[in-house]
Amino acid sequence: MAEKSLRFARNIGFNALGQAVLAAVNFFVVPYLVGRFGLETYGIYIILHAAASYLTLSSFGAGSALIKHVAACRGAHDGRGMRDTLRYAAWVYVLGAGMAGAALWVGAPFVAVRVFHVPGHAVPLAVFVLRCAAAGGLFVGLGQGASAVMQGLQRFDWHNASNVLLNSAMPLGALALAAAGSGLSVVAGWYVALNIAVCILACAVGWRLLLPSLGQPAGKGVTPKAFAFWALTAWSGALAWIVSYQFDKIFIARHLSLSALTLYSVPAGLLQRMQIIPAMVGVVAIPMMSELQGPDAPESLRRMYFKSTRFVLWASLPILTALFALMPQFLSLWLGGNFSDASCWPARLLVLGQAATLLNMGPNTVTFSRDHPWYMPAWAWSQALLSLLAWWILVPRYGLMGVAWGSLAAVALPTAVNVIVVNRRVVGVSSRWFAAEVLYAPFLSAGLMLAVIFPVHGMATGWGRLLAVMAAGIAVFYGVTWALLNDEDRGLAKRFLRWEVRGSAAPRSER
Repeated sequence: MAEKSLRFARNIGFNALGQAVLAAVNFFVVPYLVGRFGLETYGIYIILHAAASYLTLSSFGAGSALIKHVAACRGAHDGRGMRDTLRYAAWVYVLGAGMAGAALWVGAPFVAVRVFHVPGHAVPLAVFVLRCAAAGGLFVGLGQGASAVMQGLQRFDWHNASNVLLNSAMPLGALALAAAGSGLSVVAGWYVALNIAVCILACAVGWRLLLPSLGQPAGKGVTPKAFAFWALTAWSGALAWIVSYQFDKIFIARHLSLSALTLYSVPAGLLQRMQIIPAMVGVVAIPMMSELQGPDAPESLRRMYFKSTRFVLWASLPILTALFALMPQFLSLWLGGNFSDASCWPARLLVLGQAATLLNMGPNTVTFSRDHPWYMPAWAWSQALLSLLAWWILVPRYGLMGVAWGSLAAVALPTAVNVIVVNRRVVGVSSRWFAAEVLYAPFLSAGLMLAVIFPVHGMATGWGRLLAVMAAGIAVFYGVTWALLNDEDRGLAKRFLRWEVRGSAAPRSER
């Protein structure tokens, strides 16, 4: 178990390093692009990425099925199953992404005018941008398939490298083109070219990594029904995620304006990057939980569930706490005082929503990896439907605050139900035990951090002071956390920080 824990931590470390690079790139690029393009044109740039995310639905969950079956077939030395999985996925990606891209290309004028309510003078640019999203759709899908193979093989180094390459080269390329005087149409063309190049590279690397597994002896194989079951179950959850975190853009563009879309989406996009932390823990944990077999599997599952949830909270809560307290100063320094005045309180509500979202990683990972895959889409669709209802009621009346309040309510209520149900029915622990073992230390640390920095947040009038206040708060958070860690988690943290492999001594049990 000690070796598994260290492997778990190191795999997360690869992903964390890459996400830190991406966050830094976007932090420096976004203010320049907003200033260079203006709020309205940057809103169309946001539509490019929103349309690209909608097109990912055309894979019908093939990526999640790839992760699941590639990991399972690798563990079972099932070469036949590996080949079956790749064949099914290839058909889904080529046909699904190809047809969806063609539909968006043809329907781009309708989408620009009737869905996003783009004003007349900006329609030609919006149509061109949407068609660039359509042209890149097939290559985005195939690249994501190759990335899913890397995750299933637990080669998170390669997965992370391809992800960082794509998601850093896009904003950096946009920055270079904008600095050279090019407009958004050229940036949209760069989006297509970049996705073609990264797709070719990712597929080549994924194929090389797969070769040893493809040569394994034939096994039971994977039936189309088994592949489709996992794919469509995951796809249902992905569709719900798109509704919850991308359809708000449609409501804002229709009821408010493209400028309002930028004012909301820039801080929302920054905060949604916090979902990368639970997501990267989840993609590491799913293959590892899927491997658990034998009489010790329930205990091992519980331990991994507790560790992964605590890790997510320890990694995320200090950042969210700092952003909640310092949001007015942060947005003013980053994007200007006028931007902060319009976006500060909606962004603070979104911080609270992200904190609630963190708690879903553990239950969703456990249920998906242990043959209860319908739990995750049930939770996701509860959030999605509540989001649509709340936005429909609140956005026309309260504008951006209505979007934020709707998002917060829609995530908080299903999260509470999801955690309670999975703890009792799947993991076999009470809510009181879960709160004591998992929630107590991270949230106590966050509360003490907030008590320290919120009273002095008005003093953070420059980047130096803001960073100093954040550093003081984070020191409080991790100081309290370290004091509250149990012996096993403290030992794991030491081994992870020193990046060394030690003997697999029997770990001490959870307290």
